[in-house]
Amino acid sequence: MKKLIIVLLMCLLMMPLFASNGDTLNIGGVVPLQLDLVVDPSAYSPDDLVLVAGATTSVTPTIADIDIATNNTAGWELWVMSSNNASLLNDDNDAVAYTLTYGGTGGTTSAPTTTGVKLGEAASDVDETGQLLIINYDQEPDYPAGYYTDQLTIILRAK
Repeated sequence: MKKLIIVLLMCLLMMPLFASNGDTLNIGGVVPLQLDLVVDPSAYSPDDLVLVAGATTSVTPTIADIDIATNNTAGWELWVMSSNNASLLNDDNDAVAYTLTYGGTGGTTSAPTTTGVKLGEAASDVDETGQLLIINYDQEPDYPAGYYTDQLTIILRAK
């Protein structure tokens, strides 16, 4: 009888007491942030700004079309920085002051600085095409001679 009990115990110890036939697997993936900006100089070339007129006149030519595409549901901000703090300068540092206007979502008018100003923003993943970037300045009959220039840096930031 002892032998029978020992054999039964050995058989029981070799058999699992419960069946385990399952496991878990975590799966996932990353959708990369899309934050695309296209700045297309307008048909009216930004290099051909007319600065001198017969009398003081305010002008607002379009200098670029802006396209924005994003999948960031928190939105975006459009920033513009100016190398000359919103002044067109000639070689003698004579200045023509200007502001910029963005015609898209959240668009404002502002004078860009070297540290930048926010010209537009969206609170969601709004895509925009063909939105205008407009320069606003005064034509004057007595600006000093020279080629006046500034460099703009346009930045699209995710919120």
